[in-house]
Amino acid sequence: MRHFAAAIAFLVSTSVCAALPGVTELARPPEKLTDAELAALLRPRIARADVIAIGETIHGSSAFLRVQTRLIQHLVTHHGMRLIVWETAVLRSLGLTRWASACATTRSPVPIEALYGPTASDLPLWEWVCDYNRSHPADPIVFRGMDVWDRPWEHYARIASLGGRAGIEARLLADAGKSCPARDASSWNDVSLVQTDVARDRQFLPAAAYARCRAALTAILESARQAGLAKRTTDARGADDAFELALSASTMLGWLGYYDQLYRDDILSWNERDTAQARNLALLMEKHGAARAILAAHSSHVSHNRSPADWWGYGDLKSGVHFFSALTGKRVFNIALTAYRASGTQGDFMLPEARNSMDKKLYDAGHAFSLFFSDAAFLAEHPRWWMQNGNNMEKFENGVEIVPKDHFDAFIFFNQSLLDKELPAPDTWQP
Repeated sequence: MRHFAAAIAFLVSTSVCAALPGVTELARPPEKLTDAELAALLRPRIARADVIAIGETIHGSSAFLRVQTRLIQHLVTHHGMRLIVWETAVLRSLGLTRWASACATTRSPVPIEALYGPTASDLPLWEWVCDYNRSHPADPIVFRGMDVWDRPWEHYARIASLGGRAGIEARLLADAGKSCPARDASSWNDVSLVQTDVARDRQFLPAAAYARCRAALTAILESARQAGLAKRTTDARGADDAFELALSASTMLGWLGYYDQLYRDDILSWNERDTAQARNLALLMEKHGAARAILAAHSSHVSHNRSPADWWGYGDLKSGVHFFSALTGKRVFNIALTAYRASGTQGDFMLPEARNSMDKKLYDAGHAFSLFFSDAAFLAEHPRWWMQNGNNMEKFENGVEIVPKDHFDAFIFFNQSLLDKELPAPDTWQP
């Protein structure tokens, strides 16, 4: 009887009566959710996942960032995850990477500008990461970005300098140095001249030179990856250099591919970027010997994409998680963070109005902060649901209409999640 009473008390403390079937309404604010509550809700679903991906439907939104922080804390302390990979660029992220590592012995202000569009609501996570690393110097949290929006000339310099040390064929390094677009750039003004040519020609020309560039970068990537794997247990510095070389080659393949396709095919352009995100996530897991990882990105980068969906009218874009699963065969459990009223560093989103809007359905039913899985009974009402409204006044709905189970495993809903205070940071696309 005592166990039964305790179970009832736990359930009452965790949630209030759900208005929609299959939805758990959470009674506590995100930062107050206990590990016991989160374990009861999530452990059976996430125990076998190699990657837990948290996807926000708008960047820089305070409630999303608060629950993201609490989820990451739980995954670190109760699931043994130590690698956090973020939707920020590979080199841009290094300031925060090094800061988190140095926290074991040194406390300094968070270099939050390493993130895209950081806000005041981002800071508590990183303060906690620093505290954790100070308390666990032998088993710290490692952070890194996976995206492509770096300064390309810095990646080319790294390829040239690290290539020789990693034993890459001189012929491949020479091909990359002679054939790759923007290889001689040293500023964004130089890059803009190349981008002007691409806009005019609708692709990188000459096409044969660009093909040699991609072939060289692909070969450098794979050779460096193999070198990193071979050296990981015997030559830590050499392995680190090799994986950093692979990351630079992979990132440039994504950056170049994005712009080569930009004026011809929205889908292929997007997919080049997200394919690079997938490769970079896989490389970071290999580099750090991490069997499991936490991924934080926009929901469009973490969807499973098992059925077609028209993202913002651009078409059936595929995500980094989609390509990662295909590349590695690893299991990803993804959680979409969504809201009825949302604002963030991407603007103030319109209120959803569609009959099959997931956010409106939850809001109209009285939900304020809730969790549900893609098999929730209420989702049977429609075969497809709108999620993540946008701020394009010309469109009735401008998020994405999805079959929920084909795209996300779980959803966390807020009646509102708003921009807190945006903090200074470099431009996202041209830092």
